[in-house]
Amino acid sequence: MVVLGLILIGAGLVVFRYSADIAGQLDSYISPPPDNGNNITGLVSPGGWYLPFAVWGFGFTLIGLGGTMLRSAFTSAVMGGAGGAMGGGAAMSPDALETYMQQALSATRGATNTVVVKVKCRNCGNLEMEDAAFCRKCGKPL
Repeated sequence: MVVLGLILIGAGLVVFRYSADIAGQLDSYISPPPDNGNNITGLVSPGGWYLPFAVWGFGFTLIGLGGTMLRSAFTSAVMGGAGGAMGGGAAMSPDALETYMQQALSATRGATNTVVVKVKCRNCGNLEMEDAAFCRKCGKPL
């Protein structure tokens, strides 16, 4: 997954850098509309002004896709998912993920004495915040 992401970023950078040259090559393959009175669009050349921007956008899209793949692979590695690139967050239980997020938030805020109080649902046993009125899992009042 990492290699494919790097390849997509590299290809996107190449397309992004040479977008004008690529657009010039593509424009020669696009046939212009007829010059007689049947041309109702009024265009002189279909790729005359927008084709370089379309190629530039394609290169930018490749860079974005490669970056997304790299982010997914690194997130999977950090979260401990062995089930592939998209299985990282799914390997953790919701309670473990919430605890992890609370610890991360308290660490970024600089809080050292944060106490988290949870209430257990009588119906399903799900842990909720102390100010919750309803259970997120079963929907019953707490």
